[in-house]
Amino acid sequence: MALDAVKFEKVVYCGEGRLRGGVLKADEEINGLLCRKGTWLWIHPNGVVSSVETVRDEKIDGVLCRAKTRIYFHENGGLMICHIPEDETVRGVPLRCDTFLLFHENGKLAAGRLSKDITYQGIPCKEGKWIGLSDDGSLKRCFLSEDTVRNDVPLAAGCWVCFHRSGAIDNYKLPAEAVVQGTLCHQGEILLFDEEGRLTERVRPA
Repeated sequence: MALDAVKFEKVVYCGEGRLRGGVLKADEEINGLLCRKGTWLWIHPNGVVSSVETVRDEKIDGVLCRAKTRIYFHENGGLMICHIPEDETVRGVPLRCDTFLLFHENGKLAAGRLSKDITYQGIPCKEGKWIGLSDDGSLKRCFLSEDTVRNDVPLAAGCWVCFHRSGAIDNYKLPAEAVVQGTLCHQGEILLFDEEGRLTERVRPA
């Protein structure tokens, strides 16, 4: 159904009378999704649906999104945020259903909570913790499930570490004193690295 045919109980307008959103008067099928009566439907400035709640679980961009939770879309119409009905593997990553999943505009997975330990691009990532991915699919950040080494930097289990698209470490908070690439670094320092993985700066949090 076209948006101009949708019936609302109340509406919000902005900018030259443009429809910003409204509360649905009845269940409505919009863009192939059965949207739920009494919930808000929001619209991007370009006229694309911004967010809805659905009556039933709906498959969107290959992802089964849970009913009666808010589903968000990018301005290009691609899926941005949703919840899944149960733990499952999405875009090759095992994810939990108790928190939202985030997607990039190109459809790649951006973030979610892991349902089990995995090794992603050689990095051991911890179950129950968030994993973040760049829009090219490269690992952006995760909590470590076990001790490992990257760019001659000892990384400790349980710590949060961020990566460049190249796979080199971007930044890491040191949990204990250690020699990193020949430099004695102290517990609690945030270590910053360039895209080649070379230590460039040490920051002591205030």
